[in-house]
Amino acid sequence: MRFLIDTGDGFRERVNEQELIKWGSSFGIGLEMTLSEAIEALENVGYKVKQLKEKEILGE
Repeated sequence: MRFLIDTGDGFRERVNEQELIKWGSSFGIGLEMTLSEAIEALENVGYKVKQLKEKEILGE
């Protein structure tokens, strides 16, 4: 799965699941997070996380 992280200040990054968890762990508690915990941690700091559809992934 691929995701789009939008920080709200003009920066957007396409990441895979592992990268998303790394982003989330930098804002969350503990080193090991689930995917949903990582998304929640990012959303708690105001970031938007969107799962990309197959056609959006191919357009990279």
